[in-house]
Parts: sequence; structure tokens; C-alpha cells
Amino acid sequence: MENKIKLSPKKILNKQFQIDFKGYNANEVDYFLDLIVADYENFAAMLNESYDEIESLQRENAALKQKISSLEAGAPTQNAQNLEAKMAGNVDLLKRLSQLEKEVYSNKKND
Repeated sequence: MENKIKLSPKKILNKQFQIDFKGYNANEVDYFLDLIVADYENFAAMLNESYDEIESLQRENAALKQKISSLEAGAPTQNAQNLEAKMAGNVDLLKRLSQLEKEVYSNKKND
């Protein structure tokens, strides 16, 4: 199916058919009506695709908003716990360094 629109409202409004002896040329009218039907089918298909995509994006957006909310709710406590763990590790490291420095300097003084 081709999603290219062949008619505009102005083209439809300004369409003039040639008049045969008994009236309009039936083949010309049929061809024009076939174009109109094809355009309406294309419009309907494009609308359905758009509605499906909108629904999909709305579901995805809602899921992402929920994920953001849960991350924001859990982030402060998790960050605090991570910070405490890092600080505890740093304090231990500083204590060890301090002890090593004491031993090194006390050994240098004794030499």
C-alpha cells in the first residue's frame, strides 16, 4: 500500500468532468472515484498506524515515568548507603596509613 496522497480538497472541489452526448464520461468518473476511495483507504491506514504508535508511546512513557519515580524514591537511601560504605573503607585505610607512618617514623627516630 502506498501512503502517498494523490488528491487535495482543492483538487476534488475543482474537478471538472467532460460531458458526453448523454452526460459525464462514466470511465472518467469511475477513475476519479477510485482515486478518492484509495486516498480514503490511505488516510484510514495512516490514522490507524498513528493511533497504534501513539498508544505504544504512551505506554512506554508511563513505564518510564514509573521507573523514574521508583529510582527517585530509592536513590537517596541507596546513595547514602554507598557513601557510608565508601567512607568506612576510607577511614580504615586512613587508620592503616597512620599506623604505618607511626612505625616508619618511629623506626627512623630510633636509627
